[in-house]
Amino acid sequence: MLAAEVARWFVWLVAFAWGAAWGSFFNVAIYRWPRGMSVVRPPSHCPGCGAAIRAWNNVPILGWLFLRGKASCCGGAISPRYPLVELVAAVLCVAIAELWIVRAAPGTLLLHATIETVLYFVFAGGLLIATFVDLEWMEIPDEVSLPCAALGLLSAPFRTEPGLWSAAVGAGAAYLVVQLVFVWGYEHVAGRRGMGEGDSKLLLMIGAFLGWKGALFSVVAGSLQGLVFAAFALVTGRRLTPEIDERIIDGDVIEAPQEPDGSHVGQLKLPFGPFLALAALEYLLAGDAILAWYFDLLQP
Repeated sequence: MLAAEVARWFVWLVAFAWGAAWGSFFNVAIYRWPRGMSVVRPPSHCPGCGAAIRAWNNVPILGWLFLRGKASCCGGAISPRYPLVELVAAVLCVAIAELWIVRAAPGTLLLHATIETVLYFVFAGGLLIATFVDLEWMEIPDEVSLPCAALGLLSAPFRTEPGLWSAAVGAGAAYLVVQLVFVWGYEHVAGRRGMGEGDSKLLLMIGAFLGWKGALFSVVAGSLQGLVFAAFALVTGRRLTPEIDERIIDGDVIEAPQEPDGSHVGQLKLPFGPFLALAALEYLLAGDAILAWYFDLLQP
């Protein structure tokens, strides 16, 4: 069966449901991995009172809306992050399915298009997890970046782009440049790290999926977007990191890392992972259009 034979609305419907369902798992990973917890056991439970969550209350997006953001067991507040992650995951899955299934080249088999869609959705899911963990904890779990990097390299020969050579060069070069220059080198010169080791591992993952061009784009575009955010924070006087070493997250008191990963902009410190992830998604979904627009601006 060819990809072109499947109705667009059906692809969108399945992709949205699939993405939202996996968004629930992403929420589990975002909550548990920084705390050193298993994502398998125990089953989903209320972080406030520990009661098991009923299946009908755990329906992606709708469950939070029906409960009006309150746990049915104890009435504790449920973070709006949960439906947000599920919605973003669903939208990303639809966008990826549109590019790799609906707009597949003529003659593309549905099986091959579906496999590529699933692979790139795993990549997007890893970026989503890394973003929210980095925003809360100023760190990026190795459970995200390293397995996804391995998947990107192993699947490179079977994906249309970027090819095994570009994926290997992109992963290796991105990791080594950031690790040597912005982590170890910057620390040797300035006495503090310009970027965290989690950022270099995230770029390893990005290069494995997007090749050297995607990794380079992510560094440049991510840096520019990070500088814009930092400038906004400076102008408005908003802090980029919490002052306290202890945070209350989802009802639990958690000790924050004393020296979290992050990037320095002057005397400010901000998580750089979200900006790398955003730039990587921009390249994945609209890289050619963005680069064409940029080079058109350079034309006399």
